[in-house]
Amino acid sequence: MPKSPAKPLTPDQVLDKMAKYCAYQERCVKDVRDKLKTFDIPQEERTKILDYLLDNRFVDNERFAKAFVRGKVNQSGWGLNKIRFHLMQKGIAKELIDEALGQTEEEVYRQRLIDILKTKAKTVKAENDFEKKRKLATYAMQKGFEGNLVWEVLKDLAV
Repeated sequence: MPKSPAKPLTPDQVLDKMAKYCAYQERCVKDVRDKLKTFDIPQEERTKILDYLLDNRFVDNERFAKAFVRGKVNQSGWGLNKIRFHLMQKGIAKELIDEALGQTEEEVYRQRLIDILKTKAKTVKAENDFEKKRKLATYAMQKGFEGNLVWEVLKDLAV
């Protein structure tokens, strides 16, 4: 028996779904707008729902940016350049990005880079030390770490 098409949701039902969507994890305004576009409701209702979510702090770009930075540095091992780029893609204001990136502890960040390089060094095959360090530097910079920091760490690191 074929399924009947789903009944369209009312604006109140969409609001409830969006509140749960935002409560599940931190979201930025762009993510919420994109999600709202998937519902078949008038633009005026979408705007009201977004305003409600913003007014009641379900959505907060500053909180999102700080959580995003923490998660990407600690869990994903991303560098600040890559994080900055992804936050800009999500439409976060430059001031909020700078503030969120500023909360990163330099020593923890540096140690994270050292750990990533030591782990990667075990799998890199190279003819000589220079080539190995070049490959490690390329890898770290692809993860978004700053070139000068990468080379500074590699200089001190025995790989």
